[in-house]
Amino acid sequence: MQLLPETSLQGGKYKIEKVLGQGGFGITYLGLQTGLNRSVAIKEFFMKEYCEREETTSKVLLGSQGSRDIVDRFRIKFIKEAQTIAQMDNPHIIRIHDIFEENATAYYVMEYIDGDSLDRLIQKQGKLDTAVALNYICQTAKALQYIHQKKILHLDIKPSNILLRGEEDAVLIDFGISKRYDIDGSQTSTTPTGISKGYAPIEQYRQGGTSMFMPSTDIYSLGATMYKLLTGETPPEASDIVDEGLTIPDYIAPRIATAIEKCMAPARKQRPQSITEFLSLIAMEPHEHPQDGTSSSKENTVIQKRTDHQYLSIDVKGILFKMCFVEAGTFMMGATSEQEHEAYSDEKSNKRVDIQNFYLGETTVTRKLWNAIMGNYQSESKEENLPIENISWIDCIDFIQRLNNVTGRKFRLPTEEEWEYAARGGNQSKGYKYAGSNSIDEVAWYDGNSEHHTHPVALKRPNELGLYDMSGNIQEWCSSFYEYGSNRSLRGGCYLSSPRRCRVSCRNNNSQVYHDASIGLRLALYVIVKT
Repeated sequence: MQLLPETSLQGGKYKIEKVLGQGGFGITYLGLQTGLNRSVAIKEFFMKEYCEREETTSKVLLGSQGSRDIVDRFRIKFIKEAQTIAQMDNPHIIRIHDIFEENATAYYVMEYIDGDSLDRLIQKQGKLDTAVALNYICQTAKALQYIHQKKILHLDIKPSNILLRGEEDAVLIDFGISKRYDIDGSQTSTTPTGISKGYAPIEQYRQGGTSMFMPSTDIYSLGATMYKLLTGETPPEASDIVDEGLTIPDYIAPRIATAIEKCMAPARKQRPQSITEFLSLIAMEPHEHPQDGTSSSKENTVIQKRTDHQYLSIDVKGILFKMCFVEAGTFMMGATSEQEHEAYSDEKSNKRVDIQNFYLGETTVTRKLWNAIMGNYQSESKEENLPIENISWIDCIDFIQRLNNVTGRKFRLPTEEEWEYAARGGNQSKGYKYAGSNSIDEVAWYDGNSEHHTHPVALKRPNELGLYDMSGNIQEWCSSFYEYGSNRSLRGGCYLSSPRRCRVSCRNNNSQVYHDASIGLRLALYVIVKT
């Protein structure tokens, strides 16, 4: 029996409003914290197999002494787990405000997230766009990385246990079957392992299958969750994968498909062994797709050869914009010799990067193109060839999705690696400090010549690939996460930047929801070039 609406707890500090859900070990309510007049979620420990409720007092009643011993043991663990979660400080893990005992049972009070679970989101709209799905997956991965460092396995990762705070933040909930481990990796928790079919790896079906700390168990479930978000379908059960293997739909980008296959490998040793390793598997442009660049929508596409550069010209609602072909190659990313003493600390870890063929916008997206798709940008200036600015990363994703709907293509943001490779001139690079020159005035609008405002695109000299304004004028959003945080990378410097900030290796970052008059975007398009 559930608590009735208007039931008070803690002397009126909390008031029950309605039931949100019920499982085998507890009931979750929507409540009101009266003193602060804020909505909260209240979870009550209630083992429905053993517990009843006294109607007049709300007290939880038990049956035999044997059941009392079982319930008491799990009630104590319920409290300890709540205390553990309450000590966590991560934006992608549910926050616990209060823990108390009352009515012969225990409660904890959590933040109330008035948003859908990922499972509910998929029920409403079907499979998610790759960029959106990977954003939620990476945020969940960061939550897992945090709890793994504390020697805790969640053991029930699935779309219904990931809520959305707003539209962009994924929050991991329900630690009801999590296990804690001591320093040598031995289990210190005795909670029975739950089985979420399609999301639980084979070891969770076995006695003692999670008796040692292994992040790969949660990573399997994370991979299965990624499968669900990208296909809209519940993953096959682990036993079926053992017998028949795993089939990934061919519309999923190959590297993402490979990542899912590795995460959902039946053998634990074949999966990524840490969240860091998992993140490296999906460290790619979310919109990558094997068919991009070979679109059936050919009526609005022209391939041009101009000087030494190959261009893709695309007509969108009468607006022609060009994309430069960036040939595959390998380069050293970061503070190479031409950057000298000006490099910042986040540039100094050089790494060799392989880049595949892709197209990149000749210029940043202009106000004219943005308005043709979005129709909502307001400015005192009527200059349509100014770069669009004051947009967040989320705004960019919205624009790209709408553009793709109009064109039938798979435009995207470039990865940070792609951006730097292109800014350096790709395999035609002459080793310049800025994009196209060692003289910043030749190629960039910056704090020394911009008069503190943006300028129309393509007025300065292009770089070796025919790309304009990759140094200065407007900072450009990239698809990549900055390091392993939740911020997105920004590159290129802007009209307010010093020359040092406009170098091709210089890095910046900000929140996905941040917008500023110095930030815009440049489109990328993944291609396969047949030889």
